[in-house]
Amino acid sequence: MAQNVSRQLQALPSIFETGCSIGDVAAGLVALMFVYRASVVVYRLFFSPLAKFPGPILAAATSWYEAFFDLWSQNFPDVLSDLHDVYGPIVRVSPTELSIRDAEYYNDLYVLGGKRRTNLIAGNRAGLGMSDAIATTVPHELHQLRRKAVENFFSKQSVTRLESRIHHEARSLDEKLLRYAGTGTIVRLDHAFSCVTGDLAGQFACGENPELLEGSEFNPECIAAMLPVAVLKAINPHVAGFRMFHLLSEGRIEKIKDEISKEKDHDEFHEKTSIFHHILRSDLPESEKDPARLKREAFALLAAGTITTAGTLTTITYFILANPEIEKRLRVELKRVTDCYPNQVPRWTDLEKIPYLTGCIKEGLRIARFMRRNPRISPDTDLKYKQWTIPKNTPVGMSICHMHMDPEVYPEPYKFIPERWIGDVDPRVNRNFVPFVKGSRNCLGLNLAWAEMYVVLGILFRPGGFKMSLDCDESDIVPIHDSDVGIPKADSRGLRVRFD
Repeated sequence: MAQNVSRQLQALPSIFETGCSIGDVAAGLVALMFVYRASVVVYRLFFSPLAKFPGPILAAATSWYEAFFDLWSQNFPDVLSDLHDVYGPIVRVSPTELSIRDAEYYNDLYVLGGKRRTNLIAGNRAGLGMSDAIATTVPHELHQLRRKAVENFFSKQSVTRLESRIHHEARSLDEKLLRYAGTGTIVRLDHAFSCVTGDLAGQFACGENPELLEGSEFNPECIAAMLPVAVLKAINPHVAGFRMFHLLSEGRIEKIKDEISKEKDHDEFHEKTSIFHHILRSDLPESEKDPARLKREAFALLAAGTITTAGTLTTITYFILANPEIEKRLRVELKRVTDCYPNQVPRWTDLEKIPYLTGCIKEGLRIARFMRRNPRISPDTDLKYKQWTIPKNTPVGMSICHMHMDPEVYPEPYKFIPERWIGDVDPRVNRNFVPFVKGSRNCLGLNLAWAEMYVVLGILFRPGGFKMSLDCDESDIVPIHDSDVGIPKADSRGLRVRFD
């Protein structure tokens, strides 16, 4: 066999024997590449199953259309909104993907697993150290397998059972802020919130508190700790040793494995609980318990559990402090439930019964502008939207940002109006409210996020609490750039709060 291949290769004329130069070959290759790319564009524009859908020609021809806006201005959600204004409720946003702007279709696209299998595009998150995580798992069956092992841990009942952890962090934050009371000191509350949510994410994920809140001046290095170790080592080897990575290391996973192996003989290990204790105690295949995979899962859970909740707390706190009437009303309505503090931290179940606090939290979640479209794929059946038949295996997304900023549903959508959630509200207000997405791939940690926001805000704005004023403006807080979650301007000063 090898001899035959050798003879065939020897029979091939060399490029020099035929008189072709390397330049001629290079030119030929360039021409072939041009013809290939041109044929791909022609196919996408005229012969693709998505060719019939409306949208700009450039978006249909190349995925670089969206990439340009992501790189240049990071405002593609706004661009997409303009495209829908021009082309209608369904738009082709790339050679392979569609976008729909129609809230009435949301529940038809984001369905539970029992109704239809749903695959995912892993997207950018898979390249951020989150591959193999539940949130980025592409196949429906594998996602359901991984999710089932932990979803009970995230239930409202389970979060309530572990609520003492949230109480401890909220009380610790309050005690640390107390040293600034009456001093006129300016505190970066956005950093403080990140420390609180990072500590809680560490506890719920790994059963160990990274104690970010114990850092000096609410050290913002806790955010750097969310980056992959290799990146941090390249930037600053000392930062890579930050204690958060103890939770992310395979050594921590091995430690949990060791604790579980000793449960039969030592009750103190049996009492330990976290997401990874839950996973390692489950009947998942051993391949799913591989330390390297669980390390990536830990990174995803810690990042999501820290950044999104802290960002929403930042938004809510800013708008409450920016409007004295909102702050005054909130403090009054919190009085009955928070009178027990500091002897006892108010419970989540009691705080969520305060309509005005709920309205403030929902407004913060709405304005926080979660940018991405979260496309879903139906691998088995075509989807039907009005007169359109969407071929199976086509990614279809709906922007949370568009749902939350619809002026017909939320008049003056850029204003923080807690009252819009109170009393006899338009049913569309709740229909369009999807900060945690819906369906079989909704946010696992939504109950934890709700509990954290209720307890932290309940204590922070209790009657007789801190007197605070802002040393920043709305442009420092409001998200304007698309970075998966919305982020404010590049030179944002953050949530600077003076403790008067």
